[in-house]
Amino acid sequence: MKIYASLAALGILLLAGTGCQNTVNTVETEDKNMTVNTVKDNRYVTDSFLRDRLRLVGVNTSETPEGLMRAQLTAVNVRTGVFAQAWSSMTNDNPYRVLYKFTWFDGNGMEVESILSSWHERRIIPGETVQFQSVAPRKDCKDFRIELKEAP
Repeated sequence: MKIYASLAALGILLLAGTGCQNTVNTVETEDKNMTVNTVKDNRYVTDSFLRDRLRLVGVNTSETPEGLMRAQLTAVNVRTGVFAQAWSSMTNDNPYRVLYKFTWFDGNGMEVESILSSWHERRIIPGETVQFQSVAPRKDCKDFRIELKEAP
């Protein structure tokens, strides 16, 4: 009987600790009035833990008025719900922190070195949709790569 009382008390504490979830609710227009240039992408997943927390929705590109290529990755933090929140609170990873880096390539496939090719941190609340964006450093940039990893 003591074990059931202990489990019940633990359950109540767990629910009380996650009762005020730090999540995001979203409302947006149903009929989109924009034209999105979605690009096909190849994904190489080496961290299944990151994959299960951050769902990559898609990649699209555009051009700035100055003629520079702009790239955007859209992702959603799918870690929502009471148990995910409890675990995130215990492991101190709410909001979730990721590092991302854009690497730009010229028309010959050669990497273009720039200050933009460094790691940047982004904090993402459970349920939040985020966009990772970068603008090419030069007009001759024709392609890019986006890398993501968990922040230490």
